Amino acid sequence: MNEICLTLEELMKEYKNFVSQAYNDPQIFENFKQNRIYRHVLEHASYEEGGEYLKLITKQTPEIVDEIFKIKRNDIIGNATLSEYPVVGKISSSTLRYAAVLSNLIHIFKRKKWGKIAEIGVGYGGQFLINDAFLEFSDYIMFDLHEVRSFTKKYLENHIANNSYSFSSLNEFKKGFKFDLVISNYAFSELPKKLQLKYIEKVVGNSKNGYMTMNSGASESVLQGDYLSINELKNKIKNLKIIDEIPKTKSGNYIIVWGEVFN
Repeated sequence: MNEICLTLEELMKEYKNFVSQAYNDPQIFENFKQNRIYRHVLEHASYEEGGEYLKLITKQTPEIVDEIFKIKRNDIIGNATLSEYPVVGKISSSTLRYAAVLSNLIHIFKRKKWGKIAEIGVGYGGQFLINDAFLEFSDYIMFDLHEVRSFTKKYLENHIANNSYSFSSLNEFKKGFKFDLVISNYAFSELPKKLQLKYIEKVVGNSKNGYMTMNSGASESVLQGDYLSINELKNKIKNLKIIDEIPKTKSGNYIIVWGEVFN
């Protein structure tokens, strides 16, 4: 895939425009995972990274590999690029990435039953769909842009979920709501500091447990500028711990976790 030379702001504008097109045009929706802009934002895990994710899943949570058919449903809609991997057969590397997050959640927090889960930045709902196959929860609230929320609902309604989900914007969400777990795959780390602080106030700071992959905040992070630093995050989130991203997709990426298991 050719490099796309856009600022983050320009890229997100193109992304929103494409999501709106895909929502309204059945033919575009049918093949959205092949779109150049969309792949740059979301569907870009390489074959090699997929292999590393599979190794991690196999080591930590072999039960996911044993029932890999449960997560392959994420490749049915959108014309995903499939690759052949040992044991599991044909599957997209991006689906394996979502499965690796699920594996980490199970491995780190030692549980599969949750109450309310929040996800900040949801793409097309792939992480929800993978989590839904192996976790139990009472609600899964997804925070994202209006265009993305509509598109995600269209995608997810092509599947039958085991658990329930709902959507919200940050502005619509009331203060004081308590979560058991908050998840974010890079999206939180890509928000400007003022929005990161508001998410901490209304969502992140009200969650007993958290797991967020970050690409800002460290001295070597790809994103530099108006973002919370690691030290600022530690001051805002209790019992915050830094763990490695495996495989490390960029040199400055890392994962932040916190929760009851660390108390």
